[in-house]
Amino acid sequence: MPQPDNIQQGYQHNKNAAYWAQVWPAAIGLCMFLQQHKEYVADQQVLELAAGLGLPGLYAGFLAKQVTISDREALASDYVKRSAEQLQLYNVTAKPLDWKDAVTLPLPDVVLLSDVNYEPAVFTELKKVIDHFLQNKVTVIISTPQRLMAKPFITPLLPYATLQWNCTVTLNHTGTDISIFVLNRE
Repeated sequence: MPQPDNIQQGYQHNKNAAYWAQVWPAAIGLCMFLQQHKEYVADQQVLELAAGLGLPGLYAGFLAKQVTISDREALASDYVKRSAEQLQLYNVTAKPLDWKDAVTLPLPDVVLLSDVNYEPAVFTELKKVIDHFLQNKVTVIISTPQRLMAKPFITPLLPYATLQWNCTVTLNHTGTDISIFVLNRE
């Protein structure tokens, strides 16, 4: 985990850019889901986008054939690389990548997204990325806190949801309701 003092110094002029530097409840919820539904990542090529510290991708690394964990912040990828090395996950790679550029990568079997729909200004662009994967028969698994502001983003995706799974994650003595959606275009 990054040291909070180092992050505060490095991001003092743009605190919003440091979202990657902590584990969010939606990431824990996605790990809980994968623990109960291993079949979605077992022996698969997995890509986690906008991963931050990459907790779901690291968890998937114990089951998947190959996992690529990406975030636009290079420092986030450095921490993920160190975590993968410490966990001896040799099938996990980490790289800096803006999720908008994910459409240029070779197609994975599964895309993981955790707590990415918090900024309405990017909903349209994010939906294009998700549509790219769905059109190419890639399973997309989204984990999101149940926020009213996210409803305009989630609602158009519901026709592709083959499974919805809900849980409550308690982190720092606060419970957060999380929804996980498995999306497929059949």
